[in-house]
Amino acid sequence: MKKALNVVESCFKIALIAGTVLLLQACASSSNVQNNFSNSASTGKRVALVIGNNRYINVHGLDNPINDATDISEALKSLGFQVILKTDSSKSATEIALKEFEQFSRNANVALIYFSGHGMQVNGENILIPIDYNFTDPSTGVSANAIQKLMQNATKGTKLMILDACRNNPFNQYAAEAVVPEGKKRSTKKTNARKFTGLAPMIALKEFIVMYSTAAGYEAADGRGRNSPYTSALLEHIKEPIPIETLFKRVSATVAQNTNPPQLPANYTAGLTGDFCFTGCGVEIADVSQTCHLTIGKGIYEGECQDGKANGQGVQRYADGEYYTGSFKDNLRQGYGSQYLTDGTEISGYWEKGRMTKKK
Repeated sequence: MKKALNVVESCFKIALIAGTVLLLQACASSSNVQNNFSNSASTGKRVALVIGNNRYINVHGLDNPINDATDISEALKSLGFQVILKTDSSKSATEIALKEFEQFSRNANVALIYFSGHGMQVNGENILIPIDYNFTDPSTGVSANAIQKLMQNATKGTKLMILDACRNNPFNQYAAEAVVPEGKKRSTKKTNARKFTGLAPMIALKEFIVMYSTAAGYEAADGRGRNSPYTSALLEHIKEPIPIETLFKRVSATVAQNTNPPQLPANYTAGLTGDFCFTGCGVEIADVSQTCHLTIGKGIYEGECQDGKANGQGVQRYADGEYYTGSFKDNLRQGYGSQYLTDGTEISGYWEKGRMTKKK
């Protein structure tokens, strides 16, 4: 009898151990799913389509756009964007990329399109020029206005369109002839061609930011170095922990300083419900050179660092869109700060060793 009980007890222990192993495996599996979801949410939060066109078939090529697109792509990846990069893109390749981008943009917190290459306006509509564009047929271009509408419909999050696209328009000599309103005769005169130079102003939509490398109606310099003057300035400032409005000013000042005659970028924004920053929004950083990026717990920290830890002003962001801005000490929230929940609720107050001690 005792022997039988021992056998039963042994079997029970074996079953208990086996059950525990299965439970741990299930928990591990669940953890993996959660991690995969978190990673997916993190990459899906910020998405970008980046296009750079150098080698045009029917008009002269450009030197910088592929470099511009490649460098912007790497900068955006370092800022948490999932990037689709296309270079020397035809009309059909651009349309395929836009469809892919539209899918990625759904439920994204930030959706961004960057284009570097030839661009012009036709009857007030902005056209981005693919490498196989035919100047006698405007439909072979890609409408920036249509892209804006696509982005507006795809996501309720913040949307950015950055166009470094008005480089010494090669179509001026043809534009006045090629683009004629229906029912009117073609003119053989080319005296009105300059009206097609540069891009036209775009209507600013809700939560939409449009950035031009130069003022509407003007041309932008291609640049003599690796990048265009505008993209070079954008790369210089994009990682600074400043709101987008301050970024506009710094990029514009740098472009004007580095071009002769001064090139003046243009920006269009509307309906922004809060600050937008590529990094470090909502905090004042005394020394930009001291900023760093760290993983703290389940969040990503961006801000001031000392001795390899978050010390000073910074931002801690989470995959679901929640974030905290304020003071840190030794990787913990310490001092005054604000927590922003996914529904937009702001909780501000004083923190000590990672916990709020007093609300504002």
